[in-house]
Amino acid sequence: MFCGRDRVPIIWFQDTSGIDVGDIAEKAELLGLGQSLIYSIESSGLPMMTAVLRKGTAAAHYIMGGPQANRNNAFTLGVPTTEIYVMHGETAAVAAFARRLVKEKDAGNPLEPVIEKMNTLAQQYYDQSRPIYCAKTGLVDEIVSMTQLRAYSVAFARSCYQNPGSICPHHQMLLPRSIRG
Repeated sequence: MFCGRDRVPIIWFQDTSGIDVGDIAEKAELLGLGQSLIYSIESSGLPMMTAVLRKGTAAAHYIMGGPQANRNNAFTLGVPTTEIYVMHGETAAVAAFARRLVKEKDAGNPLEPVIEKMNTLAQQYYDQSRPIYCAKTGLVDEIVSMTQLRAYSVAFARSCYQNPGSICPHHQMLLPRSIRG
């Protein structure tokens, strides 16, 4: 909210396996908190850059500056460890084939054909979450080394300040007063 008011661009650094993972998160209603975050981001109009350091998974990736669901994202960087997907391949395979495994087992049929399909699906998820695949399909704009992230962040912040009309006067900014305490 303060960044939006003071026109301070946002840089997201992601490494998340999801926003609403597990019973504890569901009871805490984290998804509802995520909705308010989405509203704040979308109504701010701020330029944003995202760097996916390791995992950008499911709704958490989209909420935290993901370009697929955010009109404010100007640039998304990936690094050699970047993985972007809806869920892990093993989790998807279990979700897709668990009932089939039970049916085949109850019927006395061999489980190997179903397990082979599960492994194929898990491998497909793995292949389609690699950094090069993410770059080829537009999930990230560029793959950079970790040592280059600072230079990209500085260049992004400087480019945001090239339009002085987009920034409030410095005497109206809360940021310096907030830092002083």
